[in-house]
Amino acid sequence: MQALQPTDPGVRPGMPGSPLAAMQQMVANLPSSVVETTLPPDNADVPDNPHQRDDLLHAIAHSAPAPLPPPPMPMPGPMPMPGPMPMASPMPSPMPMQAPPSAIAAMAAAPMPAPLAGPPTIPNAVAWGTAVLVNRDGTDGTRFPLAGEYMIIGRNGADIAFEEDRFLARQHARLEHGGDGVVKVQPLDQLNGVFRKVDQPVEITDNMMILVGREVLRYEKVDGEERVVHPLVRHGVALFGSPPREPWGRLVQIVPSGGYRDVRHLVGDEIVLGREEGDIIYRDDAFMSRRHAAMTWDGKRAMITDLTSSNGTFVRITGPTTLKHGDHLRMGDQLLRVEIGR
Repeated sequence: MQALQPTDPGVRPGMPGSPLAAMQQMVANLPSSVVETTLPPDNADVPDNPHQRDDLLHAIAHSAPAPLPPPPMPMPGPMPMPGPMPMASPMPSPMPMQAPPSAIAAMAAAPMPAPLAGPPTIPNAVAWGTAVLVNRDGTDGTRFPLAGEYMIIGRNGADIAFEEDRFLARQHARLEHGGDGVVKVQPLDQLNGVFRKVDQPVEITDNMMILVGREVLRYEKVDGEERVVHPLVRHGVALFGSPPREPWGRLVQIVPSGGYRDVRHLVGDEIVLGREEGDIIYRDDAFMSRRHAAMTWDGKRAMITDLTSSNGTFVRITGPTTLKHGDHLRMGDQLLRVEIGR
């Protein structure tokens, strides 16, 4: 009996359409890990027996495929920008109110408000005098024109300022010019005050301050009980002392601390103050003349007179004082001469 032959005697292993080619195509589609563990090596012979080929194909088909790697995670991209918000429909503008004709006519007839007024403009004031600074050697220094109703003299923020003078207050004194042409000085500082130079005998009252050279003296009037000295008697024995005198006043020397040093009682009709001659002498005061000033007593009132000294004698004013042309004022460490009408 003749053995069965293949239907197509031209088919050979590895040719297209052969079982081996189909097996190779199937293997090509498998993962490499399955191929390495299932397929025979390249130099191995592929069995020609149909049963053996079927077993090989069945083993390949039922072999567990290797797990596939997870797909790559996508990289996060930029967040999308939010789109523009939808714009709300515009609100309808209100219809303008129409004023009644009568109101319109009243508004048209009403006067327009006047513009706001600015600061008042003051015309250039005419100078009514001059304040002349007197130097220490007696010569004239800076000239300060005086204008307006008043002028402030002081250390800072004044019309006439001396910033380096520590004896001056910020606003020390005020020079006032009245409508009648009268010029007055008003002291504003209560510590050092304002001194006016005397050019004729001036009455001095209780507690008045006097400036002689560089000596600041306070005059004090002695009352009646203090004038009379009653001798002390103990066990019938009188106390031996200086001959009693009846003073009419005394001078108290004021020091920068506010206290006092020398106290000199005034006895007699006239008391002369000076650097070399007189009843009361200040030998170490270079600003005092040899015979500087005299104080007199007539039984009722005390007077002080300058004895043509080089630096003058001054008394402290306590209120508004009328000035005349050529008067000298001492404020702090400054000496000013007031010229009126120049």
